[in-house]
Amino acid sequence: MGKISSTKNMSFIAEYSRRFPDPLNQTSEGDPLNIEHHILISRAINIPDGISKSPNPREQNTDRAIYKQIRASLDDASDLSFHLKNKGITIIARRVDYSHDKRTIVVSLGENDGIADGAHTYEIIREARTAGTCPEDQFVKLEILTGVPQEMGVDITGGLNTAIQVEEASLLNLAGEFEWIKEILSNTSFGDLIAYKQNAEGEYDIREILGLMTLFNINLFPYPQHPKVAYVSKAACLDLYIANRDSYKMLNPLLLDILQLHDYVQIQGRIRYNEDTGGRAASMIGVFATKKKGTYSYIFTGSQSPHKIYDGALYPMLGALRFLVQQKPGDNVYSWKLNSIDEVKAFYDEIAADLISTTYKTSLIYGRKPNPIGKDDNHWDNMYKTVALHYLSKYSL
Repeated sequence: MGKISSTKNMSFIAEYSRRFPDPLNQTSEGDPLNIEHHILISRAINIPDGISKSPNPREQNTDRAIYKQIRASLDDASDLSFHLKNKGITIIARRVDYSHDKRTIVVSLGENDGIADGAHTYEIIREARTAGTCPEDQFVKLEILTGVPQEMGVDITGGLNTAIQVEEASLLNLAGEFEWIKEILSNTSFGDLIAYKQNAEGEYDIREILGLMTLFNINLFPYPQHPKVAYVSKAACLDLYIANRDSYKMLNPLLLDILQLHDYVQIQGRIRYNEDTGGRAASMIGVFATKKKGTYSYIFTGSQSPHKIYDGALYPMLGALRFLVQQKPGDNVYSWKLNSIDEVKAFYDEIAADLISTTYKTSLIYGRKPNPIGKDDNHWDNMYKTVALHYLSKYSL
């Protein structure tokens, strides 16, 4: 019998409340869902303490200028439109129960539930209440989502937590912080397909590029740590870059190689698995996605394929290949332990079938869903050990 997770009940007082079902309410595979939206308008001073922030990918730093502006808006008793100017707080919960008058709402939070978006707003409200500066008639909007499958939580949280990071990326771009990346990509066929600022068009935005670089940053993620954050939150990778610019710049010689590997691992992994095992990668739902019409574009290598590896399955494989990265004594940049990117690709070819097979076995544990694969610590560890053991068996004296 499975473990029964604990729940925590929290009471909210709402001036207004409404509930409605989500129009989706079925998975892409046709399985039924029971997602509901619960919208509350509550007085800020009545928001309870102790709401978990488990789903939120970022630590809260309310000292930044943008959050000081939010605090000033909250504290302004002459302007009670805070709830109109702030998008509020989004919570993922197990269930919601209403009193007869629908003003007292009891929210049940499971162990992985809590604030998915708006954690900074929550902390600002708590700080203002403690300081006694929060006006009694200032309101905040809350949206509580129930019935959300765990594997959807990452995508929901990641999508919600983009606004500030996108704005910060624009400011960093304006300050020239990405010029070294632009210079490296300037002579490639895809250099113009990367978006560096808000509302710019591109196949990838800079946060995704930083996420791929995070997978290979051996100083930030020495074993037994794993760069799971690269999959869980591209936005958090921007925060890592802000705090560790020099460490990312050490990837300068490897950046183009890393982008090549992003494409190569996906295309070649399927080929190697089928040829080396006689298996059928086409049956690996949860690892490979297939387009019935058209193809996926792999812009870093200029390739096309009707197949791709889901990010949840891909990122642990790429992250494992950071074992092949080194910092030689006296060097201020990273390099490959092997002699070239071609040798790295050949090395991957030798273990691709094992990596794909292990990934598929992990997907079966989660009902062939890709998202939980990318969050599984043991899977990240198994991928890394597969790369390490093969390298040591091949190159150790």
